[in-house]
Amino acid sequence: MSDKPQTSSLPVLGILLAAGLCASAFILGTQFKNFRQPGTITVKGLAEKNFQSDSATWRVGIALHNSTYQNTLSSLEEERKKLAGFLHKQGFDDAEISTELPSVSKSYREIRNDKGDVVERVHDGYDGDIYLNVSTKKLDKMQEAQKAIINLQAQNEFVRFSSPQYLLGNLETIKRDLITQATEDAQKRAAEFAKTGGGAVGSMRSASQGSFNIYSDKGTSEDEDYGGTYDKSTIGKQVRLVVTIEYGIE
Repeated sequence: MSDKPQTSSLPVLGILLAAGLCASAFILGTQFKNFRQPGTITVKGLAEKNFQSDSATWRVGIALHNSTYQNTLSSLEEERKKLAGFLHKQGFDDAEISTELPSVSKSYREIRNDKGDVVERVHDGYDGDIYLNVSTKKLDKMQEAQKAIINLQAQNEFVRFSSPQYLLGNLETIKRDLITQATEDAQKRAAEFAKTGGGAVGSMRSASQGSFNIYSDKGTSEDEDYGGTYDKSTIGKQVRLVVTIEYGIE
């Protein structure tokens, strides 16, 4: 009696095993088919090149105090002429120099009590400033003028100035050239990856530009402009562009 159930179950077990093997074969076959289908690879391409700035801007000015509004304006104009004369002496002509409108505002003196608290603000004359902007391609003269104005400030306490800003022209042309180089670099990287895996690079599926940075040739800067870093402190520049590209793999 006990042997009959075991004997009758053998055909059922065989059917289940056969079904399982068929299912496994189907799954493995499907996976193998998908594995052999063309895939994609995403790589980054980099382009770097050094350039020399071709123009510069410089903001210099006068800041002073006087007793009346009119006296402040008159003093500003007098000192402006002296500053303009200095710039002419440095080799810049009128076409390279523009003058901003003067700014004059009331000045106040604070009166404090014994505890140091401000108890009153008394009108005490006027503060004024005026700035001149130099825009030039004479980079050698700009560098010499930056050194010379330090001596001028020692003689004239009203003089104010910032550091020159050195710029690159034709940024769009530079950008296009670097995009071409970065794309070629990305394709070479993709080809190396594909070769390692026994495949070949197919057509480009998608592409996007990453960072476009202009660094000083003496180091990096935190100043950001033109969609990325733009260091304007030095004449020499290192320009760097990155692209991200997806290729088909065959």
